[in-house]
Amino acid sequence: MTATVLATLMMMAVLGTRSAPVSQSSAAASDPPQHVTHKLAIQVDNAVTRDDHRELAQRFRQEAQRNRQKEQYYLEMSANYRRHPLRIDAVQNVSTADRYLHWADEARDAARADDQMAILQDKLADGFVQAK
Repeated sequence: MTATVLATLMMMAVLGTRSAPVSQSSAAASDPPQHVTHKLAIQVDNAVTRDDHRELAQRFRQEAQRNRQKEQYYLEMSANYRRHPLRIDAVQNVSTADRYLHWADEARDAARADDQMAILQDKLADGFVQAK
């Protein structure tokens, strides 16, 4: 019985180590920027008409608005945890309020990036000349 358990554990270890490098290299090579979803990245790559670029600009503006709402929520949560800190914050390296503040900064940066992408898509749509 112990031989069966040992053989099973060894097989799991071999399979686990064989698949780990493959998943790491493929994930690192194909990761788009964090704020752009995979579906949106495909739409950016496939935009060919003025309307496609206008639609993308609108989608990026919506995404920026969503990130601004997340930023506001995180700022409110940070202020709340500053007023009422958790007991666990006394033994942690970073307080919960600081974590929410960090997430608010990330959301603000993502909103700025989305705004810049919307401006770029508008410029592409304005400068678009269809070949006849």
